[in-house]
Amino acid sequence: MDIIVGKEFKLNNTCVTIGKFDGIHIGHRKILDTVLDLSKQYEYVSTVFTFDFSYFSRDDEKRLNTHEEKIKLLSDMGIERCIDYPFDEETKNESPEEFAGKILKDKLDTKAVVVGDNFRFGRGAAGDTSTLEELGTKYGFKVYVIPMVEYEGSQVSSTRIRDELKAGHTAEAKHMLSEFY
Repeated sequence: MDIIVGKEFKLNNTCVTIGKFDGIHIGHRKILDTVLDLSKQYEYVSTVFTFDFSYFSRDDEKRLNTHEEKIKLLSDMGIERCIDYPFDEETKNESPEEFAGKILKDKLDTKAVVVGDNFRFGRGAAGDTSTLEELGTKYGFKVYVIPMVEYEGSQVSSTRIRDELKAGHTAEAKHMLSEFY
């Protein structure tokens, strides 16, 4: 898998998903499998666009996977490229439109974007899946929205998995993770 760190790149023909991917759980797996399927079907380059997730985490919140483990899991799945983009002040203050135009269109030449139905982006998390679909129409990429995966009646998330682990519910956490923690 190719790993690109920083802002200086120009790619072509990508199918992208965007997220922290802290702990590749069964919900992430569904998104990533869709990226892989679309990439194979349309000859896109499967690409994960991620930020340094330490910005998003509370100090007392433990990561489910280290950065190195995350990269290995993505590579083992068959993802071709991972962008490790800095979440600096410029990025933090981009509007959804600026992000879609500068990153998805100009830097990634995105043909398809795959996200979960709770996806938010842009300054203050102002953009959602509807915003992304509108911008996809404007900038020429298709958006695929994947419904949240549930386990035992509740949505699967990294936060939920951390809570299960804190409570000693390792069997539940193991079921929700695609690889054992």
